[in-house]
Amino acid sequence: MSESENIKSLIISTAQELWEDKEALGKFLGVVRRSPGFAGLADEVERSTVRPAKATFYGVQSTEFQA
Repeated sequence: MSESENIKSLIISTAQELWEDKEALGKFLGVVRRSPGFAGLADEVERSTVRPAKATFYGVQSTEFQA
C-alpha cells in the first residue's frame, strides 16, 4: 500500500469514527484541508477517480460539509 493510500485510509477511518459528532468532524476535515500534503493528495485522487457529472443525489445538493 502506498503512502497516499495509507493517508487516505487514515482520513476515511477517522472521519467514520467522528461521523456522529458533526462539530468534531468539521474541525478534523478543516485541519485535513489546510494540511500541506492535502493538495497533492487531492490532485492524485482527482486524476485517478471518475467523478459524477453533478455532485447531487436525486437533485438534492448536499450541504453536509460546507463551512
